[in-house]
Amino acid sequence: ENRAAALPAPVKVGVFAGNGPRANGMAEYLRLIADSPDLELALLDADDIRLGALDGVELLVMPGGDSRTEKRDLGPKGAERIKAFLRNGGGYIGSCAGCCLLMDSVMDPERGLGIIPFHRTGSKNSFMMPVKVNAKGAAALGIEPRSYEIRYHGGPVLEPSTNAIAGASFEIWGTYEQDFGKPGSKPEMTGRGAMVGGTYGKGRVFAFSVHPENFAGTRELVRGAFRYVIGRDVTFPERARKPGAYAVGWYSNAVAGKEVSGTMLAIDRMEDVDLFPMASDDILQGMLDHVDMLVVPDGNVKFYKKKVTPAVLTLIAAFQSRGGLVVGWGEGACACAGLAEDLGSADAALAAVRAQKDRLK
Repeated sequence: ENRAAALPAPVKVGVFAGNGPRANGMAEYLRLIADSPDLELALLDADDIRLGALDGVELLVMPGGDSRTEKRDLGPKGAERIKAFLRNGGGYIGSCAGCCLLMDSVMDPERGLGIIPFHRTGSKNSFMMPVKVNAKGAAALGIEPRSYEIRYHGGPVLEPSTNAIAGASFEIWGTYEQDFGKPGSKPEMTGRGAMVGGTYGKGRVFAFSVHPENFAGTRELVRGAFRYVIGRDVTFPERARKPGAYAVGWYSNAVAGKEVSGTMLAIDRMEDVDLFPMASDDILQGMLDHVDMLVVPDGNVKFYKKKVTPAVLTLIAAFQSRGGLVVGWGEGACACAGLAEDLGSADAALAAVRAQKDRLK
């Protein structure tokens, strides 16, 4: 009892679950935070932030996705709430779009909140990129300076801006070590910023233009980011495939709200279930061969209209014809009309996953 009393209380972490984040990056952050004994998870949407919910957390995590959508969802009041939260000592960790969201609001008015004095010089497609953590970054993160192969998915290539931002003190702590694409194609990436850290007012900020949360081999960078921002070590338990587990694919290019995010996490934490977040590219690359059931949740209609192509629907139909179960609700069910059984609600989708895995257990 004395030992338990001496343990520090978990750090309260808000994860943005409004419009804009993509499901795969969101899932990884939710898993890491929910599984950690050192952290306490809170899902926050734009309304929560505008109404002052950041007062109840110590750290805000902004996942990757679409920074323009994230900024539009937050609106001017939500943006100012985040800036005030940081000025008063709150923390921030962002990946990809979560990095874009911080940028110079003069040079990147559609994306940036005006927190870091950097702007976005462009982006490219998904690739594994070598990123070198420099000596200052390594010291801040509590790791050795070295290179990592990190998943890049069209994130910002950071370039210093010429506009001064009051209260901001930031440095590039990691750079790209090579380009990809055709020689001379823009943006050139070698030597340019991939990680940025520092302070805004009293708050600490660390942002990646890449996705170290996606793979076990780069997760120590995420652990280091938490260590820098909140000032203490954080444990992320190792995850392993459960033998004989019921495999559920979660098909949603974009998250749209706390209910969708919470449902995804609830399925992921079910006993004897393995959840595999999928985007359209994953389906096109054959990931449906590795799951028993596909859930297509409510979501951002723009993403479904753009990404649920005839080729994707053909593969979902083939999955269904060989015995795969396809269910959905809201915009997800509409996007896969004629294929997904429309369950009508998130609660019904949870019940369907639970019933199916219990039936086959």
